[in-house]
Amino acid sequence: MRILMRNTVFKTAVLAGLFLYVMVGGGVFLGITNSAHATHNEGFIHAEDVGTDQEKLEQFVKDAIDAYYIDFIFRQCEFPESISNLIRAQFDPATAPVETIKGFIPLAASVPDVAMNIGTYCDYTHRFGEVFRSEDAQDGEWESGSIYLFVMDDQGKLLFVGANPDSEGDVLQAIDAGGSDVAKLIINEAKKNPKEGVFVDYCWDDPATEDDNIGGNDPAIAPGDSWKRSYVVDPFELLEAPKPADFSNVIFGSGIYPKTGTPPPGCDGDGMIGDVEEMDDMGEPMEDMEDMQEPVEDSMDEPGEMEMPTDTVDSVSGGGCAIASGGESAPQSTAFNLLLLSALFLAVSFRRRVTGKRNGVQS
Repeated sequence: MRILMRNTVFKTAVLAGLFLYVMVGGGVFLGITNSAHATHNEGFIHAEDVGTDQEKLEQFVKDAIDAYYIDFIFRQCEFPESISNLIRAQFDPATAPVETIKGFIPLAASVPDVAMNIGTYCDYTHRFGEVFRSEDAQDGEWESGSIYLFVMDDQGKLLFVGANPDSEGDVLQAIDAGGSDVAKLIINEAKKNPKEGVFVDYCWDDPATEDDNIGGNDPAIAPGDSWKRSYVVDPFELLEAPKPADFSNVIFGSGIYPKTGTPPPGCDGDGMIGDVEEMDDMGEPMEDMEDMQEPVEDSMDEPGEMEMPTDTVDSVSGGGCAIASGGESAPQSTAFNLLLLSALFLAVSFRRRVTGKRNGVQS
């Protein structure tokens, strides 16, 4: 029993010593001082500042990650007293600037106890609205005009959408005007460079314009066809932070709507899908052709005394609908129909004349 206790005490002392060594070394390297003060929002790029600038867009997303994981989560982590005291020996988590804490995170992640148990020390529950829609959030900070922050997991589930809160909780499954599956495109591209992040081009709705709205509420179709270029990145990879076990990968992103350059296929911003419009255009002449059936049917009803064979009527205005079909045989079918009607008309006229003569003789 004593041997076991000695081993436990020895391991704890070694772990604490290792952590202290990392902390002191990191503190000297980073120039950490106890006089540092929190700088939340100071120097942050806000959504209203981005415009169409790619560099500002990238910094905007990174600032959002800092605001959530550093300012909101790390400052509230409940580390064991031994670790907490070592941290406070270097800086106060509640007041230290963001950059100081960011420099410390990779060092802390190298300590096994912190890396393995980070989920028990820090609450990583998705609470994005508590930060990005809080009373402390400034107007235009996380959403402004065309620019807004979005967060999704690696299965396409939308966790935060600055411009459309109603979509949060939905799984993104939209196909854009160029035929790209937007969710798969973002997820696959983000995996190519999770630490540095990537820019992804696709067609989407620009909240600042109505001309690109495709319309409808079909979740399988992207809501607009404006060219959107998004910067997306994995926050844990970016911060070199340990991720809690069984925690889904998360992607932070935001996009701009470029005004110059060559957009991806389909991203023309006219609010129309080519194939759908072509089909709609075909509908009008088809309706006109159907209207042409009416005088034919009326002319067939005029004689009254004669009953048309059922199969003959179907060939004109029924299931076959040769006139309305618009196929290659339409001219021939039309000529045949007219010839048939003429013959019927002559037969009826001849019958009336003969009958009239007979009636004249009998009278």
